[in-house]
Amino acid sequence: MSAEAVALEELLQARAYSYTLFHKLLGAAPDGAMMDALLGSATAELVDAYAEEDETMRGFGRFLGRLAARDDRAALVDAARDEYTRLFVGPGALPALPWEAPYRTKEPTVFQENTLAVRAAYRACGWEPKRVQRVPDDHVALMCAFLAWRAVRACDLLRTGDAAALAAELRDELAFVRAHLQSWLPAFAVAVRRSKTAVLYPQLIEALAAFAAVDATFLAEAAFWAEGRDAPLDAALDASAPDAPLTAALAHLEALRPLRIDDYELVPVGLECSRDRA
Repeated sequence: MSAEAVALEELLQARAYSYTLFHKLLGAAPDGAMMDALLGSATAELVDAYAEEDETMRGFGRFLGRLAARDDRAALVDAARDEYTRLFVGPGALPALPWEAPYRTKEPTVFQENTLAVRAAYRACGWEPKRVQRVPDDHVALMCAFLAWRAVRACDLLRTGDAAALAAELRDELAFVRAHLQSWLPAFAVAVRRSKTAVLYPQLIEALAAFAAVDATFLAEAAFWAEGRDAPLDAALDASAPDAPLTAALAHLEALRPLRIDDYELVPVGLECSRDRA
């Protein structure tokens, strides 16, 4: 694989790891294993890499460093779980709604027209929420799960050497990020800051909003690169070494099952995009 393709593969894996991390943390209350992943070396290295381009990500990296230095990890997990429950579950009124539609229409209801547009995007790739009709398709955790899967799909297309398919995939991901993340995540982050605590989630959601903006720039540049390549991509057929650090970190993260994460997972409904990560 060419040096440019290798660098792109690493960035695509970094996207898959990042969106998987956001999915698991926003789709379920964190447990000790998830906190260890968040505060581990793989996450720190990725955040540092993105921090080169964004001040919010730099601040998030410093924040994670302070959390990692604490010697009361169990107490931190308990406080983060309490914060997650208050922000995402209730029983009281949520200080910030974690799905897209209300930020677009200013109507605090679920399953609006925009929700169905997100559902259509999932189904175009053969996916739907495991709890379809019971959880909003435009929940932030589900959208992160979708983009994590698509980042892996883009990596697979790079490895096959299909420049045209890779470019089309990246352009489609870019359209989704612009339409369904950048359109509301900054407002969501501001609303979450009204929470009475800032143990983890206000900072995490601010980081996701910043990451989505950086990701949109990356996707546009990567798609432009792929569109300028000859097809097939030269020598782009070899898979990553199975013991590559980021590959192993992603596999470990994908295997984590925080309690009730299945409420915010996608399952296949067709064969259009046949990689099953549910």
